[in-house]
Order: sequence, then C-alpha cells, then structure tokens
Amino acid sequence: MKILLTFTGFHDPFAEISASGDKESGPVLTVTAERQFDRVCLFSTPSTTGITTQTQDELKKRNKGLAVEICEAPLKDPTNYLGILKQLRIHFKRIHREHPDAEYFICVSSGTPHMHASWLMLAASGEIPARILQTRAAKFVREGESRVTEIDFTNPQFPQIKPFGFLPDPDQNQDFSALCAGLGIVGDHELFQRELQSAFTLAQYDSPVLLLGETGSGKEVFASLIHHASTRAARPFITVNCAAFSEELIESQLFGHCKGAFTGALLNHEGFFKAADGGTIFLDELGEMPLACQAKLLRALQFGKIQRLGDSRETSVNVRVIAATNVDIKSAVESKKLRKDLYFRFQATIHIPALRDRRSDIPKLALHFLERWNQKYQKPRRLSQSALIALMKHSWPGNVRELEGVVVNSAQLCPGKVIESDNLLFDEVLTSSGLDALPEPQEGFDLNEYLAAIRQRLIDRALKRSDGNRSKAGQLLGVSPQAMSQYLRNRE
Repeated sequence: MKILLTFTGFHDPFAEISASGDKESGPVLTVTAERQFDRVCLFSTPSTTGITTQTQDELKKRNKGLAVEICEAPLKDPTNYLGILKQLRIHFKRIHREHPDAEYFICVSSGTPHMHASWLMLAASGEIPARILQTRAAKFVREGESRVTEIDFTNPQFPQIKPFGFLPDPDQNQDFSALCAGLGIVGDHELFQRELQSAFTLAQYDSPVLLLGETGSGKEVFASLIHHASTRAARPFITVNCAAFSEELIESQLFGHCKGAFTGALLNHEGFFKAADGGTIFLDELGEMPLACQAKLLRALQFGKIQRLGDSRETSVNVRVIAATNVDIKSAVESKKLRKDLYFRFQATIHIPALRDRRSDIPKLALHFLERWNQKYQKPRRLSQSALIALMKHSWPGNVRELEGVVVNSAQLCPGKVIESDNLLFDEVLTSSGLDALPEPQEGFDLNEYLAAIRQRLIDRALKRSDGNRSKAGQLLGVSPQAMSQYLRNRE
C-alpha cells in the first residue's frame, strides 16, 4: 500500500487560472496525477478547512477508489515549529499503527515553509520513513519533463540529520526521560513505552521482576533501566546468562563455593549473588536453570539467604533479582522445567514487545546503530529511504539484536557511502528459517507486494550467483530463460 501525506495550502486544489480560463492543478492534484497512491492523508489547519474539503472532493472525482482521509491539525499558528511537529507525530503514529507495512510518501509543496521544513526534518532523521516529493509550477517545466521530483537525502550536499534516540514527552516524568536518554534507549512506540514506564515504576520497589520477551528484544536493557532507576543504582549490577554454564557449574557460579568443595576448587569463590550484595542481579534465560539450582534461588528470594558449596552455614545477602526468559512460561511450568513456586515469587511481570510489533521504531533504531558505528570508525555511511523502508518490512525474528547486526554488517561491506536496499545483508539463516520468519498478516498487509519483493530478492540473488548470466540464473530458480528475460524487462 502506498500512502501520501501532505498539508493542503492556498494553491490547492488549483494553483491558478490561465488567460484561457484553464485551471492549473495545485501540488496535491499534480502529485496524485503523476504518481499512484492507495491512500492520501490531507493535513488540514483551521485556515484551510474549506480548501481541504475541496481537495478531497476533487481527488475522489479524479481517482475512483482512492481513499482520502482528512487529518485535523488544530494549529493556531501555522508557523509554530513545535506545534507542527507535535501534530505530525501524533497523526503519523496513528496512521502507521493502522497501516504498518505501507510505503509512505510526503508532498512538501503545500503549506507554510515551516510545515515544509518540519516534513524534511522528520523524514531525513528517519522518524517518518518516507520518500519526499515536491512539485513545480507548469511555467518552470519544459515540455516532456515531470512536474514531480523526489528529494534524495543521501546526496552528500544534504546535511545529515541525526535521529532522536529517545524523544521525551512533555507529559512524562522528566527523570524517566533523562534516564532513558542516558541509557541509550531508543523507541517511542506505545507498546514499548508502556512497558518501559512499568519498568520505571517497579524500580522503586525491591520485589523480584520477571521479563518476558523473544530473544534479542531487549530484556537486558529493561533490567538495566530498573536497576538505574532504583535506590540501588550506585551498587553493583551483575548480569548472568544462565544458559552459559553447565549444570555442574551454575550453582557454584551463582552462590559460590569453598576451597576443596569439589575437584578443581582450589580457592574460595564468593559467587555472583555475593558480588551483587546491595545491588541487582539479572538472571537471563531463567528457563535454562537446573531445577536443583532453582530451589536454591527460591530460598534466596524468600529469605535472602544463600549457601556456598562446601559450606555448612548460610550467608545473608541483600540483592534485587530480575530474571528473564524467552520460553513460554505456562508450558515451562506445566512441563516442570520451571518450578511453579519459583514462578510465583516473581510478583511483577513485564512483557517486552517483539520488534515486528513496534515497526515505527525500526528506522530510529537502525539510524542509531549506524550513527554509533559511524562515530566509532569515523565513516560517513547513510541509509537511503528505500533501505529504511526495506528494514521496516522485514520480519525480524531476531528482533533488535538482529537489526543491529544487519546494520553493522551492511555498513562494513557496503561498497559506497550510501546503504541502499540492495546493500542490506539480512541474516540468511534467520530469514529462511521457515514459517516463523514470515510477517504476521494484519490490516494493511499486501500479499502481492510481499511476494513480489521476495521474487525480486531471489532473482537478484540468482543473478549474483551466476555472475549476471540470465540463462543460468533462470536455471537456478527453475524458470525458463524467456520468463527470466520477461521479468527483467518489466522491472527495467
């Protein structure tokens, strides 16, 4: 689905009437005449209400089946940058929520210069992943030329606008906003924000917290937020991956051991719990912890007591426990891989959304990772708008961690300064891992568009493997040379 976003202005729906009495189309009618869209969102201010209605009527008259939506922007001052940015953000969040897989375009030719600049800033920073279109009056266009041109932000003459990592909301607790910004937390999707706010609220208490979410969704980030927002922030924050230790070693690593407790125990070892005394311990992959060790963890949660291997005495510790797992909790409890009484000790649970469920954050995250890489290696890499759109359409079975890997790997191996969609190096294993890697069908999903993109990617891959030989590429794909040539002709 292709969606056009645009303000209406005093040159809409018609710019002027010529000496012969003919009406010249204004920017909105011009761009919709030359480009095909499935939906047009007209941003209307109090001073352009009548113009917007006329433009809507004219669009529907000229384009049967075109959906035209009016987005009210109650701006008292159409030159107020902050007011304009606020309205654009509010409406785009809603539009993107309703059409998460759409391809977005912005016409900047209508509206005040301040509206024009606001569109440019939001698009160039990746906050609104859209392609920018502008129109020219007919008198400035030579015969045969298009009145619609596209602005290329990857041109080196354009200054690079860095994306906001975490954009504070005026209504939010300023301590919360400052902490998220300080920790480098990126994302303002409502699902993500809701769980972040819950984590921040829970930080003031000492109760154990269980973080649920898919691999790579950011559980350690949430644990860090809880620790740094708590009264324990100045004390240790210890992270333990429970899956990294064998069944024989994990108890010793967590709770410590005495010298001679087992073969190879040459020295006393205090363990992670003792090291985290007064602070927080984050137990990642709790579902991988052996049942015997879970029993000891339960005692630590209930009574604040741990016992080192080889020691007859218990030791008191004051530790806040945050645990995380990507397994299905109900199944883990029912199959007795996770003790039910241990699960019930975690009185608070946070569900971290998968990246595919907060797609509007993908451009911000991608640009954040690229900016960090650029600064580290002093490189001027940029992501094109087509690349940002391709990233948004990907299914991301590996979540934020996979996105970071794709951005960094693509930046390292990109032959030029601009990372185009063809330069994106998606993880072949995750991308082809089966039905779980497919996107979730939802409102706005276009099956034909998705299948066309997959077909194009496979053909490009076959051409690459066959060094551009069309006949050989066709053999690799199981299609005839004629079908291969026809497809490539249609694409040109």
